Amino acid sequence: MTKVFLILFFVVLIFLVSFSKCSKDNKNNKNNKDIIEKFSNHKLLNIYNEPLQKCGLPGMNSGSWDSKGLCSEKGGGVHQICINNIAGNTKEFSKQTGQSNWSEDRGNDNHCVCLGAWSLYNAKGLNKNSNVLKCDAIPKMSLSNDYVSKFSEGWNKWNGLELNNQIVNGVEALVKECYKPNDPNPKYLNLKSNYCSFAKNNDVLKKSNYYEKMCS
Repeated sequence: MTKVFLILFFVVLIFLVSFSKCSKDNKNNKNNKDIIEKFSNHKLLNIYNEPLQKCGLPGMNSGSWDSKGLCSEKGGGVHQICINNIAGNTKEFSKQTGQSNWSEDRGNDNHCVCLGAWSLYNAKGLNKNSNVLKCDAIPKMSLSNDYVSKFSEGWNKWNGLELNNQIVNGVEALVKECYKPNDPNPKYLNLKSNYCSFAKNNDVLKKSNYYEKMCS
């Protein structure tokens, strides 16, 4: 009888230990699934192959940047384009890209905007100003195939509001503003190289006149 009791005791004990481990593993798996890759957690380079600079500066209200003020978002809307003084430089940016008119309430603050929204705004021919972008605050990873159509957004996607091949407008507007062909600083050659490497693998970008001019 004692032997049978001991066997039953150990069977129950093993079951309880196994159940506890399983519950803990399931909880951990659930937590892992709930974690959405949002911001990069390592040192990033900008489009010039230099350390990524802050878009969010002291005194500015939060503008879709991470806790360090960087446009480092990898998921979600992919907020990677840093616009200087969004209300002043890109009139009605948010409204013209199918959002509420929040950008007009930003005062003189910068903002990290989505790749798709930036492309759409340019595809509509609404970007009329120079010095719109804070180029050193735009991550190099934005010029990669990973973000052509990332999730429901990306260069060529914007919540169903995108225009055909708007990636050309978005990418070329960025490069044209941030590239200085007559400046000897090697960072501009780095940007040119990053653009050409990105564009040559995209059927739409590599057919543009700008690509031919820059990369031939």
